Amino acid sequence: MERNEIYGNQPQDNAIDFTPFLGTWINSNTKTKWIEKFILTKHNEQIIMHAYGTESLKDWGETEVTPFVDNINEKAFSAKFDRDSVESLLAANMNKGLWVIAAFHKFKDGSQPNFLCREFYYQVD
Repeated sequence: MERNEIYGNQPQDNAIDFTPFLGTWINSNTKTKWIEKFILTKHNEQIIMHAYGTESLKDWGETEVTPFVDNINEKAFSAKFDRDSVESLLAANMNKGLWVIAAFHKFKDGSQPNFLCREFYYQVD
């Protein structure tokens, strides 16, 4: 059996279409301490993520995301947020209509251990 029969072929088009994923995404965990929702928009061919958190980290601001695609054309992205006290690296993949985001949070002042959380987001518009 050929490898591509199991894993599929890599897409040949260099452009990754994120149009279906533009809009507002809400965290399915209503008790999250991190990102409550985020909005994906497109500006000048760049995908922009505006994240909104909880508690004192309410508006995380905007950052450009780097889109990815796997061998069966599933979408993914990475993004970085550098806020006053926390640096966050996000690694997201699409799974069954949800964004699954693994967020790696580094506390700049060392006041608490670095933290990983994995949460699920559904689209509302």
